[in-house]
Amino acid sequence: MNASFAPGGVLAGGLHAVSGPDHLAALLPRIMGQKWHKSMRIGATWGLGHGFSATVIGLAAFFFKDRLGLGHNKRLVAMMGSWTEGLVGVSLIAIGLLGLKESLLDYDETPAYEAKSAGSAVVEGGGAPGGGGMTKSRGGGRAIFFNGVLHGFSWDGAPSLAPALALSSWGSVLWFLLAYCSGTMVAMSATTTLIGEGSVRVGKALDQPDIPRKLSVVSSFVAIAIGAVWLAKAVFF
Repeated sequence: MNASFAPGGVLAGGLHAVSGPDHLAALLPRIMGQKWHKSMRIGATWGLGHGFSATVIGLAAFFFKDRLGLGHNKRLVAMMGSWTEGLVGVSLIAIGLLGLKESLLDYDETPAYEAKSAGSAVVEGGGAPGGGGMTKSRGGGRAIFFNGVLHGFSWDGAPSLAPALALSSWGSVLWFLLAYCSGTMVAMSATTTLIGEGSVRVGKALDQPDIPRKLSVVSSFVAIAIGAVWLAKAVFF
């Protein structure tokens, strides 16, 4: 039965989504200081984009596996992988810089009395109370989706898609890949929900509403550092 491959796809997609350091690095600056519902939406949108591109890769690989000689295409595959890794690195650096801008510059432009007047109420937009600029949107749904797509086209997730190549029918492959996509969405949305809501609650519990902003600054630097590593790997190795 084709659907019997679905559990394996969900597990493969979920494990890959939460195990990639570049994945969380891309999302941490966006979810710090965000309430659970907004963090969950960000994670699910990114996971959908990642699953979409992984599905495209899986279907293409299954189509070409018996049609093209692997030996003649190793150089092309390696070149495509390097270009994609370089783009992922650039996107991580851009996300980190944008996170720093919103956490530092935009936060500083918020009047101090506005943060104090918020009290313990939840600021509209899902940010942490008194978080100032942290309540700003961290990027539209399209940007988050396409960032997930870009990460999905990098070759670091290829091993988790390998089972699709061992299947014998299009139906089985499609079931596996759709389950893989679902796994990335569920795992990433659960992870971002816990992190985003957790950062808000920590700020409340410690009576330090700027904690989400500080966490966002740290996560932005992490994104920049990981992006630099990916970019260097693509250019020099």
